[in-house]
Amino acid sequence: MAYQLSNYKDVDSSVAPLVLEYYKYMDQEDYASASRLLEENQELLKPYIIDMDSINKIEQGLHDLWQVASLSQSVIITEDQTEPAGDFGPGTEWVAEY
Repeated sequence: MAYQLSNYKDVDSSVAPLVLEYYKYMDQEDYASASRLLEENQELLKPYIIDMDSINKIEQGLHDLWQVASLSQSVIITEDQTEPAGDFGPGTEWVAEY
């Protein structure tokens, strides 16, 4: 279950000044200038921006991880401090409400 993000690189020295300028605009709530900076440098910044396809892959990965985790363990909640009776498999957690 490995997901490779598409069109994504870590920021390096070739675009760092643009990224810093972008965040400066965002911190100042100057969204028009931030948007203009992205539009003017779209091709240069494209490999560094997480696109919607990448967001969908991240979401799918989280969903798959949740499914695997929920199938491999269970949680038992009791209303008092008594330990539940039964033979529960490894990875089972017991939570007692106070």
